[in-house]
Amino acid sequence: MNAIYRPQFWFDLEGGVAYLAGEASPEIASQWHQEVMATVRRVENQPDLGRLRRDLAPPGIRSLIVRRYPRYLLFYRWHEDTIEVLRIKHGMMDLPQLFGGKPPAERLPPRKPPCPARG
Repeated sequence: MNAIYRPQFWFDLEGGVAYLAGEASPEIASQWHQEVMATVRRVENQPDLGRLRRDLAPPGIRSLIVRRYPRYLLFYRWHEDTIEVLRIKHGMMDLPQLFGGKPPAERLPPRKPPCPARG
């Protein structure tokens, strides 16, 4: 399986390491980095592990939880023999917005107007 790493993945990884080194410890940051890369290897070996994210654009994006850090998600796409590693992000972010999709309010179906009061 070939892997293509998008630049944003490396920015996310570097930012996560810097954040954890400052907020937790350098050891935690190193462990997180190792676990993220282990997650990438898992995806390379079994690309259908992640769940297909129909809420994200472009189509075909999958996400997989980072095992020891379950609040973080690895985002990737899989096509034939290639894995495209897109991002590593905290799952509490507005992910559709992050991937260039519509903000949450725009994804909701339109509301029906209230029924007029009968008198």
